[in-house]
Amino acid sequence: MESFRKRGIGVVSVIPEPAATIKAFAARHGITYPVLSDADAAIIRRFGLVDRTFQATGDLVGKDIPYAATFLADAHGVVREKFFEEAAENRRTTASILVLQGEPGTGGQEIRADHFTLRTSSSNAEVAPGQRFTLVLDFELKPKHHAYAPGVKGYRPLELSLEADPLFEAHETRYPPAGTYYFAPLKETVPVFEGRFRLLKDATVTLPGALPRFKDTDAYPATLNGTLKYQVCSDVVCYPPASLPLQWTVRIRKWVR
Repeated sequence: MESFRKRGIGVVSVIPEPAATIKAFAARHGITYPVLSDADAAIIRRFGLVDRTFQATGDLVGKDIPYAATFLADAHGVVREKFFEEAAENRRTTASILVLQGEPGTGGQEIRADHFTLRTSSSNAEVAPGQRFTLVLDFELKPKHHAYAPGVKGYRPLELSLEADPLFEAHETRYPPAGTYYFAPLKETVPVFEGRFRLLKDATVTLPGALPRFKDTDAYPATLNGTLKYQVCSDVVCYPPASLPLQWTVRIRKWVR
C-alpha cells in the first residue's frame, strides 16, 4: 500500500461476495484498503465486465461474475491502464503492476559482464497458483556501447528466453523504446539500447503444474532458468554475439482463504 501511495495511486477492490463475507475476510487478514461488495453485479454489468465463460460454484451459482481485471484510473476517472487475464483463475500480482510502473523488484543478483552490468530481480518473492508476476532485468551499459534491439538486421538482438517448465507459463518480453545508432562506415542506421534500461518478462504459475506439489507441503521453492542472448558493440569495436544463463527463484504457496 505504501508503494502505491508514494506514486499517488489509491487502491480499492470490487468483488462479487456479500458485504458480510468481505468484512469477515478483511478483518481476518488485516486488509486496510476499501473492499467493496458488488453482490448484485450492478457495477460489472454497467462496465460490461461480466465473464460469461466462468463456471460458478457454491454461493456464486446463478450470479454474474466479473473478469479478473485491474484498472489504473486518474483523478478524473479516466482509465490509463488495464490488466486482464484470459482465464478467470489467473491474476496479475499488485507487485507486478508496481514493477510495470517503475518500482524496483525484489531479490535477484548483480552480474558484471564484459560490457554491461545486469541486475536481475522479480516483482514477487512469493507467488500462488494462477498468479502472474514479472521478472526484471535492469541493464547499465558502458559509455559509448550499445546493445541491439529487436528488429535489427545482421546483428543479434537482445532476447530473453525461459526454459520450458510445467510450473510456469512464460509470456512476452517487454522492451523499452529503442533508440537509433548510425554507423557511418556502413551507412546503416540500427535500433539499439544504450545507457540504463529495463527488460520485463511475465510468467504465470500454472495450476496443473503447481497444485499436485501441495500434497505434502504448504509451500515450496521453484526456479526459473533462462538465457539472455545479445550482441554489444562500441563506437569502434563490434563484439561477437554472446549469451548469459540467468536464474530466478520464487516460493510457491497455497492461496490465502
